[in-house]
Amino acid sequence: MAYSVEDWLVEQSPMISSDINQKFMEAPTPWITLYSQEFWDDERSSVQRTYQFDRVQIRNGADEVEWEDVTTDPLGANSSGDHNQHQTDTADGIPPSDELAYTETIRDYKLQHKAIWGPPLNVNKLRDKFVRVQQVGASVKALADQAREYWIKRKRDEYKRIADNVVVLDSGFDLTGGDYDSIGCSDYTGTDGSMLTNGFTDEIYEFLNHQGAGKNALGYADTKPVYGLVTSARQSRRLIMSDPEVREDFRYSSQNEKLLQSMGVKWTYNGFSHLIDASCDRWEYYTTAASGASSTNNITAITRDAGNLTATLVVNAEVANGHFSPNKANMTRFWKYTQITPGSGNNSGDKLIITSRTGANTYKVKRADGQALAGNDSAATIYFTAWLAVPRMVLSGGRTVPNSDWLTATWEDSYIFHQGTCTSLVPRPLTSVGQASFDALEYTGSVRWTNYDDRTDNPDGTIGQFRGVMSNGTRPDNPEFGIVLRHLAVPRPDSRIQDETTLG
Repeated sequence: MAYSVEDWLVEQSPMISSDINQKFMEAPTPWITLYSQEFWDDERSSVQRTYQFDRVQIRNGADEVEWEDVTTDPLGANSSGDHNQHQTDTADGIPPSDELAYTETIRDYKLQHKAIWGPPLNVNKLRDKFVRVQQVGASVKALADQAREYWIKRKRDEYKRIADNVVVLDSGFDLTGGDYDSIGCSDYTGTDGSMLTNGFTDEIYEFLNHQGAGKNALGYADTKPVYGLVTSARQSRRLIMSDPEVREDFRYSSQNEKLLQSMGVKWTYNGFSHLIDASCDRWEYYTTAASGASSTNNITAITRDAGNLTATLVVNAEVANGHFSPNKANMTRFWKYTQITPGSGNNSGDKLIITSRTGANTYKVKRADGQALAGNDSAATIYFTAWLAVPRMVLSGGRTVPNSDWLTATWEDSYIFHQGTCTSLVPRPLTSVGQASFDALEYTGSVRWTNYDDRTDNPDGTIGQFRGVMSNGTRPDNPEFGIVLRHLAVPRPDSRIQDETTLG
């Protein structure tokens, strides 16, 4: 096939200045700065395992034996002289003992990869381009910036998948675990959803200490562990300002200069360092009825694809009264990462994640836990609940622009960040094996020029593209330390407008 070379550089024009203006998102983020990272071990399978010793337990579930007095009586109460009773009688000088057993947890983790291409570029089209060096440089920076966004999304999603607690903040809040290896979230079943409050963080702090997470916490204040809270700027501000004793609870972290300086964090609050995520995931919650007027918006079919790990989902209509509820301009379709939970059919109760849109009212889905789908659902109306992903950016007029709906979304995610939860493993560049040699390839998304020879499409080697390759595997270390909190977003402040009499 012939490659389509896009003329994407700007030519000389009196209307163009010599400066190239460009938007970047380079604010520090914990997903890049603090996320634990190591090298992937070569000469092993692309699927590896962690082997974790759990806490010991008394064998066969027996009760703990009692302490007994030490005696020098050679026989004592054991008048028969049977010295094999040492587990219940210490008359022979041998203490009673508990027989302990080990348990372990084995978890698999895989190496995965992804690449990005820039548009094809023909050297002959560069001759008449204005400030071509600056333009090409700006195009490389744009690709690098996109690779950075991919890494942030990847590491945030992997942290959510590894975390053993993904919870909705309401009266049913419960840190019982069970969400490891799933990117799904529980449905919101009540009417008492809450913003993130100090009451929740106090309970979480005690939970983490109970789990033994304090040993490798981000830092310490007054000998107490300090954990990371990754949240939005407005959520952080509300947590602090809602506490009347805020001036009495700021503490400097004893390890701030080592771990948190690059994040601009100089204080801790209520046992947490607030790490601002400027691109947190935000959501709307949507539900359809089993019957009645709303049933026309339900799913009409779920058809498993080859391998039964993905399926095609068809809905009757993508739009209810112009938009999904609530009424937002860009909520007229299911965006990627939306979670659909069917309430009937073979896949009832399974958390399905939208991976792509394949047509009008048609989507590709997978189970949140990566397991095979239960079966096909067709010729039926399947009601569902959904966490509708609200994208930060949308296409408008052929350009990527910020989505105003993201600023006013109802729900958002915060994270209890602990570096011991998981580790990102990136392969080393491989340049030679025996007599074979290869081009050095970094797997961090670094953009490099790729020139491909082809007799028909590129006989002179004058066409090439910028390309970046990303690869990593996520090792689950202590999933119980990871907590994802889905809570109501802080609304716009009522105090943003003042009465005219207060204006100078």
